Amino acid sequence: MTDLRRPLAWPGYARAQFRLSWTVFWRNRRSTFVGFLLPVLLDLAIATPLRGKELGGVDAAAYTTLGFVGFALVTAFINLLNGIVARRDDLVLKRLRGTEVPPSAVLAGQFGAAGAVLLLQVLLLGALAVLWFDAPLPADPLLALVVLGTGFLLFALLAAALSGLTPGAEAAPMVATPVLLLSMFAGGVAAPIGSLPDWLQTPAHALPLTPVVEALRTAWFGRAFGAESWSGPPPAALGLLDTWAHAAPGLLLLAAWTAAAAALTRRLFRWEPRHV
Repeated sequence: MTDLRRPLAWPGYARAQFRLSWTVFWRNRRSTFVGFLLPVLLDLAIATPLRGKELGGVDAAAYTTLGFVGFALVTAFINLLNGIVARRDDLVLKRLRGTEVPPSAVLAGQFGAAGAVLLLQVLLLGALAVLWFDAPLPADPLLALVVLGTGFLLFALLAAALSGLTPGAEAAPMVATPVLLLSMFAGGVAAPIGSLPDWLQTPAHALPLTPVVEALRTAWFGRAFGAESWSGPPPAALGLLDTWAHAAPGLLLLAAWTAAAAALTRRLFRWEPRHV
């Protein structure tokens, strides 16, 4: 009878882990600033001066705001990396591993809390884009949701994998900062990749955040984003099916990154501190 009840108890275990991670996140001022406010504040600082200018056939401020919607995945990654390492070093994960709580429920609850924070950020940044920066409503909401969901899974798995290489909570910023800087300056967040030097454009397109940002802009504006620049012609307008066809290579790249991140998580993730 106990074995039959355990699968039914899984949602309750995951929900308890969700509530714990959610509460800890909002009580920690540092995680609240970096994990929630940073993309919004950076967007306001960078996008506001661009109001009224055009980039890729759309308002440059709205274009940039969609980049910061993608960038919110990176702050979710930082939030998860810090949270997982801190709970591991405090022996919380080790104690949970020794109980009847399924390991998958522990990670699902923590991932779910980070996903809920991300959803709030997306709604806030989307409202900024439409109400403040005159962006239209999304041309293909389903594609945008698929891209965001896949991107979140990728960065959540990357956080779990890289937590296994992080010696302790003090070292977490050293692991997270290169990911943040690469994504910010080479992932097409605040400026098109076409504005980068030629030798940087090919590796920039291979970064995990780049297909998210480009597909989000394609889904939102209904244009073939990916090769635009400040001085070039606007990308072609796309029909509903054409947006999926244009985004397909990026989605395949996301799937490859996600599969690699899942394999790394299975290999590197640790339930106990590295010194134990």
